[in-house]
Amino acid sequence: MDSPADSLSANDSKPTRVRYLVLAGLSSGFLLAYLPRAGLAPLATTIQQDLSLDDLQMGRVLAAFYAGYFLFQIPGGILGQKLGNRLALPLLQMTAGIANLLTALAASFGLIWFSRLLLGLAQAGMVPCSAQVIKNWIPVAKRGTASSLMGSFMSVGSIIATGVTAALVDPLGWRLPLVLFSLFSVCWMFLFFLLFRDRPQDHPKTNHAEVELINAADRNAVSENKATSSTPIRQLFIRMISNASLWLFCLQSVFRAFGYAFFITWFPAYLQQSSGASVQKAGLLAMLPLTSIVLGTLAGGRLIDLIYQWTGNKYFSRSLLSAGSALICAVCILLASQVPAEDAVYLISCGTFLSGMGNPAIWVTSMDLGGRHTSVIIAIVNMAGVVGGYLSPIAVGALFTYIKAMPVPEWNLVLYLFAGIYLGATLSWALINPRNSLSEI
Repeated sequence: MDSPADSLSANDSKPTRVRYLVLAGLSSGFLLAYLPRAGLAPLATTIQQDLSLDDLQMGRVLAAFYAGYFLFQIPGGILGQKLGNRLALPLLQMTAGIANLLTALAASFGLIWFSRLLLGLAQAGMVPCSAQVIKNWIPVAKRGTASSLMGSFMSVGSIIATGVTAALVDPLGWRLPLVLFSLFSVCWMFLFFLLFRDRPQDHPKTNHAEVELINAADRNAVSENKATSSTPIRQLFIRMISNASLWLFCLQSVFRAFGYAFFITWFPAYLQQSSGASVQKAGLLAMLPLTSIVLGTLAGGRLIDLIYQWTGNKYFSRSLLSAGSALICAVCILLASQVPAEDAVYLISCGTFLSGMGNPAIWVTSMDLGGRHTSVIIAIVNMAGVVGGYLSPIAVGALFTYIKAMPVPEWNLVLYLFAGIYLGATLSWALINPRNSLSEI
């Protein structure tokens, strides 16, 4: 029986553009995922007052998401392989919506902590599942740009969540915005299931020309997929633990996630404490670094593709670009400690623009190192990042407590911490060799 692609090929030799519809679906899914993930940050001080939580308890609430996110990374990727991403991604989005409703209903530390843990469990599989979708649907020379869209829309979601919740907390309280975010997730779930297919050749709107375009520069895709089921698990495990680039790749993920988590958890509260800004003003100012991450991510994706097309060198286009951007980010954050807190936001935003430039390299390098094991590798790297994301709000909550106890609070200690974090990311990226692939086994 002919596939949809085969039936159209005789009548239409011009490639259709269903792959762009797939990217739009994935991008909007990440945007919606980050509404509840980042939406709690501007509400933190309000929730603390309403539920009588101290800084250490609120830090644990903010970190609970990352605990769930860590636990379900690899199972989430396996879920996509077993069910297919057409089923897995909507299922994960629906569960996230339920978790967010529980957050809105929470009246105690225990329930709000559990709801954030469940949200992390639900969203953990999105990155490994989506990475496999990109590998199946996007030509290899365009994967940097495609990956940049995923990263940028994550931050777009953070921006929207930060601005919307900050604006609505006074007239509507902190619970209703979270309910609205859940409704959006349910709508996406139905639309994605109706419009998406796991493979290009199975989609009713693709044709032979588009399938050929997607696979033209990745001729090993078919043989890799056939070989996946017969890959010795023990051999793969040994290869992974002996791959120095994979360890360094995981380490940079810890550093970068630690840094990014600050901006979607404690940053609005940091602005309130260090500059005396109101909840609304802090929420608006907190949108600037997140907006910069979006712009940096889009620029970084394009740069990755251009550098690779110019040089054919994966180290230059992945590792060196990311190391340089993380280094300048660290410098910007150090300089921010020398100016007033509200003015420091602009320097910090320059830094987050540069850090964002390295975001697409995480996706692309996962594909470079992982080959047919992409979903497993990106799940492992994401798990490593979750360690940083989990530790960040706890560490900052403890640092806040320490700073407040000082005779003269020194809020620049927060900036010194994150400058060091991005220096760690710089060193890790500089030593990663993206050509050290696991795909040979």
